[in-house]
Amino acid sequence: MDESNQGVDLYFVIFGCRISVKVLVLSLPLVLFLAAVVAHGADSAALFDQKVKPLLAHHCYDCHSEKSKELKGNLKLDSLDGIMKGGDNGPAVVPGDVENSFLLRAIRYQEADYQMPPSGRLSDEEIAGIEAWVKALKNPKRKPANK
Repeated sequence: MDESNQGVDLYFVIFGCRISVKVLVLSLPLVLFLAAVVAHGADSAALFDQKVKPLLAHHCYDCHSEKSKELKGNLKLDSLDGIMKGGDNGPAVVPGDVENSFLLRAIRYQEADYQMPPSGRLSDEEIAGIEAWVKALKNPKRKPANK
């Protein structure tokens, strides 16, 4: 009798496929990583739809949207593509980088010539929501629905 084959292999049947416990255990880190990637993308999309888009619509779309009478700075903030493309000053947002995102510098009033919105500074809570979205945004592939 061969000593190397005395171990018992355990299997699960998943969707009609017989899968070794060894394979399941070895693939667990990959599954967890992929779940984190999917959840991360959902987080940035949810933050955009729930916190950022309403703020931009209320405070910025008059001057920075497809429907603006006069588009200022060639910057459109009504789509993720427009935000990433940016305007005269480059991209409005650098994914994951709150310090080098022009939009954040403008809404924090850190830019002498670009203090946005010009009607008054956003609240700290509103700015924190946009900061959280920029931090969560790593790979912008989703274009938010324009409503």
